[in-house]
Amino acid sequence: MSIETRLRQPLTLAALCSIALLVSLAALATAFILSLASAGRNFDRAGIAQAQLAAVSRIETLANTGDAAALRPHLHAYARLIRTETALLPTASDEHAAQVREAVDADHLAVLAGDPKRRGELADLVSRIVARERTEAARIGADMIRLRARTTILAVLLVLVAGGSALLGALGLIAANRQLANEVSEKTAELAMIDQSRRLFFAKASHEMRTPITVMRGEAEVALADFAAEPRALREALGHVVANAEFLEHRIAELLALARADDGQLQLARELIDLATLVEGAGDAARGYARSAEVALAVETMVPPLTVRGDARWLQQAVLAIVDNAVKFSPFGGTVTVRLTTNDDAARIDVVDQGSGVADEALPRIFDAYYQGDAGRSRGGTGLGLSLARWVVEQHDGSIHAANALANGLSVGCTVTIDLPLVPV
Repeated sequence: MSIETRLRQPLTLAALCSIALLVSLAALATAFILSLASAGRNFDRAGIAQAQLAAVSRIETLANTGDAAALRPHLHAYARLIRTETALLPTASDEHAAQVREAVDADHLAVLAGDPKRRGELADLVSRIVARERTEAARIGADMIRLRARTTILAVLLVLVAGGSALLGALGLIAANRQLANEVSEKTAELAMIDQSRRLFFAKASHEMRTPITVMRGEAEVALADFAAEPRALREALGHVVANAEFLEHRIAELLALARADDGQLQLARELIDLATLVEGAGDAARGYARSAEVALAVETMVPPLTVRGDARWLQQAVLAIVDNAVKFSPFGGTVTVRLTTNDDAARIDVVDQGSGVADEALPRIFDAYYQGDAGRSRGGTGLGLSLARWVVEQHDGSIHAANALANGLSVGCTVTIDLPLVPV
């Protein structure tokens, strides 16, 4: 074998290796570009999917309030998101066809949202859209996981073919993918937290509005049943109806404000409150309901002025929810007593009924949301009244607890006690 031939072999091998290296680098660069493009598209689609979930949730909330003006921009925003996502997909793909169907559903959603008589169809369509968007988000997440696995393989090839410099590029891409996955995960968790907060508040606010409606109905029924009622008594009943109607109007305004809020959180006021006035107001608001249940209501506030800091409307609603619960469990002809006293540096509100008390095993749980004992289920309700009261009291840095009153070893009623920190004089 000649020298030329012997030299040609390593040169040929070197040339082949160089060509292989260049081809590998080109393929690797192409794979990286495709991975980055896929990552960018998945990130955009993941963000759009989360935005669509939020938009549909907001549309459902506003549709239930009947505020067409507030609803319209969210319908337009949802349709715009669908068009944006459609533009990211190949025209001939199945995903593009699915986006076209989503656009049809968006148009149908706008029609249903504008028709109060079709709320049931609206709820069904929203449920289907939410389920579909969640499935799409999960699929995008799976694609991102596969993308990460592919990137890892590319990183290994990069080490074998291009050495340390290519390895740095792979690590950079892995880091970018991880950051992308973390951002999507954080956005999903944030959306879930907002949705959970919104659902909890609406559950509590729905129960809160139930009490004044009950009071209004009780006042009206008592007035209508007494054919010989004097005009002064009728005016008093109408006054309670108007007062509770104004309260409901305020709460509906708060619901609309919450529906428009970005984070779904409710901000409580922090104002100075005269507790005697607040407790007496709660008693006045509950008298109609107590009369309709044939239960006497006694309010005792003969104490020096007691001042706390907080939201008077929410705090009065907490007291009203407890009084409502006490009336519900009182016997006909019984008495519910609301008593305001002081305890060291705290104000104390006791609501005492003359019912049969609470079972020992149920007593620690009566402030849990949706919990109802056998007696509670037999009298109706949602199991949210005392939970609402605890939530409000805790927002005011106070405490709440319940205890049975005993006589000769038998329960003769239940006392719910609220302790609130006083503002120093």
